Amino acid sequence: MKSRGLLTKDSGYKLLSFLMVISLWKVLTLHFSPLIVPTMGSVLAEIHKILTSPDLYAMIPLTAGRLLAGLSLGVSLGLVLGILMGNFSQVKGVLSPLIGIMQTVPPVSWVVLALVWFGFNGKPAVFIVILSTLPVITINVCTGFRRIDKNLLEMACLYRFSKVKRLRHVILPSILPYFKSAFQIALGSGWKIAVMAEVLTTSDGIGGMIKLGRLNVEPESIIAWSILVVLLFYLSDFLIGKFLFRKEKNYAATP
Repeated sequence: MKSRGLLTKDSGYKLLSFLMVISLWKVLTLHFSPLIVPTMGSVLAEIHKILTSPDLYAMIPLTAGRLLAGLSLGVSLGLVLGILMGNFSQVKGVLSPLIGIMQTVPPVSWVVLALVWFGFNGKPAVFIVILSTLPVITINVCTGFRRIDKNLLEMACLYRFSKVKRLRHVILPSILPYFKSAFQIALGSGWKIAVMAEVLTTSDGIGGMIKLGRLNVEPESIIAWSILVVLLFYLSDFLIGKFLFRKEKNYAATP
């Protein structure tokens, strides 16, 4: 009963937040021209047009594919580097400055370089997602690795666990919460950065459609595509939490 109450309360907060956004939007439409703040009806009509037009709908999986490619490479490299940095202080000393550089260089600078290296196509978007994902995953996995309970490691040595068994039963379960948090951050920023890179480097994908809406002075199109990006983030976050991280609860519940 308690969990149901919390769920209802949480749903109520989300509904209140949604109603606040809708109310503010409605007020703004009363004071500004549709060229500045389009009506909700025009935006909903644009969303319907996108979802029912094959040419427009095809832009969604195009962006999702670039995001998936960038996340897959960035997460894989970040996981490996994070474990190496957490396990070997020498590796951490060498790689930490490089990770810091990747963190601090503005994404726009990487976009300009990616244009020089890859040209005006979808590759810069993949490249930027990799660069934005890798530092987040690496730093969090390294932190999680260094905070593993030493008693667990000593117990693994006492029972003569192999390296593979130690990795599977001690290390990975310990760093999973850190990895999950980092992945959720990377997923959210990944959608934004992938779309931004498309706006600046290509004429297709969701970013390309947003750029087209700007050139044609169609704010309802820009807002409609932006809403779809938000919905896609929540959908992907839900699916990943449901299927990729579903074992975390079982592990946490194990006595």
